[in-house]
Amino acid sequence: MSPTSNALLWLLLGVSLFFVTFGEYAIFIGLCGLAFLAGTLVIIYNFGKQATELDMPEISLVVGQLGHGGIEKVKSAMEPTTKIKNFDKRMTGASVIDDVLKEVLQFAVKDYIKTWYRQISDHDSFLVDIWQCVQKVIITFSNRSKEIDWMPYFTQQLVDDFASHIRLYRRAAEKTGTAKTEDNAIALENAFFDMEVEMENNMCRDLVCLDPQAERQYLQDLSEVLLYLLLPKEDFHNKPFRYIVREVLVNGIFMPTIDLLSDPDYINQYIVWMCYETSFTRETFLTVIRCSDCMEELEAVKEMVDSDIAKWRSKDTGGSDDTTIKQNLNSLMFLKNACEMRMRRLKSGPVSADQIIEPENLRNLYVLSLDEIFSNNFALQSFIEYVTSRNGQQYLYFYLNVEGFRAAAEQQISEMQKQSLTSVTSLEPDLEPLRNAAKIIFDQYLSEKATSRLKIEPEFIKDAVQKLKSKMLSEDTFDLVQARVYQILHMSYYEDFLQSTSYQKLLGELGLNSTSAKAEEGDNLSYRSIEDVPRIVWCKTEDLLDPQLEDIGSDTVSIGSGSSATSVGSPSADAYMQVTVTNSGVLTEKNGKSYAIFFITVKKKDPYSEQEDGWDVYRRYSDFHDLHMILTEKFPELVIPSLPSKTIVKNMSESFLEKRRKDLDKYLRYLMKPDLIQNVSGLEDLMNHFLHNSVWEKHKSEFSRKMDTIVHPLKKGIGDGLGKVFTQRNIDQSKSREIMNQMKVGAGLDPEAGENIPLRIMLLMMDEVFDLRHKNQWLRRRIVAILRQLIKATFGDKINRKIVEHVDLMTSAEQMAEYILAFKNSFWPNGVLAEPRQPRDEATKMRTKVLCKAKMLGSVPDEVRTLMGTDAVRMGVARVFQMFQHKTLNKRILYVVLEGVLVTLFPDNKFQAIFRKLHSRSKRAEKVLEAQKAGTSQDSQLRKRQLKR
Repeated sequence: MSPTSNALLWLLLGVSLFFVTFGEYAIFIGLCGLAFLAGTLVIIYNFGKQATELDMPEISLVVGQLGHGGIEKVKSAMEPTTKIKNFDKRMTGASVIDDVLKEVLQFAVKDYIKTWYRQISDHDSFLVDIWQCVQKVIITFSNRSKEIDWMPYFTQQLVDDFASHIRLYRRAAEKTGTAKTEDNAIALENAFFDMEVEMENNMCRDLVCLDPQAERQYLQDLSEVLLYLLLPKEDFHNKPFRYIVREVLVNGIFMPTIDLLSDPDYINQYIVWMCYETSFTRETFLTVIRCSDCMEELEAVKEMVDSDIAKWRSKDTGGSDDTTIKQNLNSLMFLKNACEMRMRRLKSGPVSADQIIEPENLRNLYVLSLDEIFSNNFALQSFIEYVTSRNGQQYLYFYLNVEGFRAAAEQQISEMQKQSLTSVTSLEPDLEPLRNAAKIIFDQYLSEKATSRLKIEPEFIKDAVQKLKSKMLSEDTFDLVQARVYQILHMSYYEDFLQSTSYQKLLGELGLNSTSAKAEEGDNLSYRSIEDVPRIVWCKTEDLLDPQLEDIGSDTVSIGSGSSATSVGSPSADAYMQVTVTNSGVLTEKNGKSYAIFFITVKKKDPYSEQEDGWDVYRRYSDFHDLHMILTEKFPELVIPSLPSKTIVKNMSESFLEKRRKDLDKYLRYLMKPDLIQNVSGLEDLMNHFLHNSVWEKHKSEFSRKMDTIVHPLKKGIGDGLGKVFTQRNIDQSKSREIMNQMKVGAGLDPEAGENIPLRIMLLMMDEVFDLRHKNQWLRRRIVAILRQLIKATFGDKINRKIVEHVDLMTSAEQMAEYILAFKNSFWPNGVLAEPRQPRDEATKMRTKVLCKAKMLGSVPDEVRTLMGTDAVRMGVARVFQMFQHKTLNKRILYVVLEGVLVTLFPDNKFQAIFRKLHSRSKRAEKVLEAQKAGTSQDSQLRKRQLKR
């Protein structure tokens, strides 16, 4: 049978069974099923007809544009438009950052993209592509940031850049004066950028700071480089997309952000927000008012005071609050009088110091003795400046240097006496370093050929000569001469100093001038006694002989006893090698030359050996130094700890040798680490050779030969530097200061200060903010010694760790999330785009400036005021504040920070050369380069002429 007949038979069978089963109801059920089917078909027909009528115009348009070959494109156009592909939305790898960052991106897409895109299309694929592109950029940026160690930048380069910026501003202000006029501001900015060319080695940022078009071009070029590094390749090679993104970055992000951050009013508000509320005190506010030289500031404050006076007077109706209201009114009236007094002073013109100090006030001055002046840093600075103005500084420098010599001699002779008592063999004390120092003082001040010869009686000089020639040099070598110099200082300079305006100013700085309390009406100043000011800390022998010497531990071991130093090496069950620097001593040769030696105990057990071998080796410090040079040359990739620094003059004291023994023991302990020995090929053989019981042959490596050309001249310079510790050399001082001024601040730091983060930061800020480097070099060394002792007393290593921990916290994922969250809350408070900032009136800006100066001045610790002096602190704070009032200069430091971050972030992409090329468009830089080329061509012509001759 055919399939058709079979189907009919099955159909008839089904119908028959249906009627048999349902009987008379079969017809009714059948009619219901047919009605349901018909209704379904009608609904489908009507829905399809309506959809066709709506989509037909678009489909006809697409078909008309594409022609007969657009079937596939028509098909894709008819697909659902709301379909979004699923993709991985992770970006930085830290969920705490990703969550906040996604919210920011969502808000940005909603308010900056969808507002115009939804007017064009409802298709979401463009939004998805934008999201994926931003996600890839963030992933690339975050991966790059994770590989960077930000510690050197934040603790060294950033501080150095900011301090150098202050130096440029200070020099420009000194050159152009302090007048607050528009022409003076332009002259100051021109002088600033002229000096930047010298400091930055023929690179100047004047165009990007002064010319908006040049700034836009610079940011466009920089954006092109960043897009090349961060964008995916397919997006970067899409030129229309790249140009759009570049313009959005430049005109929508970079320029508005830089314009905002460089606005002086914004910086003032930010400083006010950063400073603690407790930093704003009555004293600092009145100080700012009385020292203000801006009439607009005083008028703005007076306007607000008048408004407050009117409000309080409206409430002065008696009652229980009458006392409080009168007190507030009295305070406001006092402030108003202070403003009016300062305004009258400004209108009357500049006032000299002689006019400010009234002669009758000199009768009530507090008298400081000469010894009190010598023992106080700030008083000594004032006295030095006064004596220098009268060309008598050689007497004062001689007195101070003899004090330093006596302190060093007492300590060193005492150490030598202890050493001679504890030593088994009788050793003659080595007084040659002290004798050389004494000769330097004599040659500088007392000899007939002295450049700063003192005019004193010959019998005093003869006494000093006899003591210098004696075999046993003592600390009283210059006592008679110093006593005579003290008399000269007292009679010729000290008594006149007490009658000078400088002394009146000094007492005001120390809070000892009773008349200063009555200089202004109703002003109560807080006094400090002279004992509250820190005394001068005379340097110790270790500081004189080795400035980089610092104690590592508190425990000391005598030279003659064995040390309990920790064993060094790689012990194991089968084989080990233990190395310990156990002792130190002084060896004297037949010719009288002595040097320190260090005893090394070595214990070694070879594999599969039951017996332990042991021997002692003695090495000099120079042997360790030679080993260190070989390690540095042979294993440049190896991180080697720093070797204990060399001393300028021999130091054989017990404490110094014990400290050096500990340092060398730690040095060997690091080199003998098991993992280091196993992973560094050739290190074990070199260490075995160094620790073998034989004479260590000096290895004049290539590294040392190269360094000899630098070390030998430096030795002479360092020797002269030792003389500077005892003598104040003024030869070519102004020239050397000018050279240092043209360099970046970090270039003039001592090596020790560069390694110690807190001291480095303090010196950088102190030198440029308070201008201490250019006031008096002797006083600066004293304050540096005080800072070093303060840091040492307050656990400098812990301060360093705190700084490291703070930088780690600043760059941690949690803190980054906080930054992004703060950005989101400021731009989208409660999820709504913030309204544009309302412009602030000039009076409000002026009052913000006054508040900013008051809070900055109040934020300076009292210890710094006491150490530096109130007037120096006030001028330093005023210098920093005035620097921030120049928008052009603020732009410059922002660009310096931006460039430093990019150089740190992309160390392998030659950003330094890129920036130098971008800033070479400056006419200032071009002039310098042309002058250098002209000078080079002249030199070459002169050489050719000489060769022809």
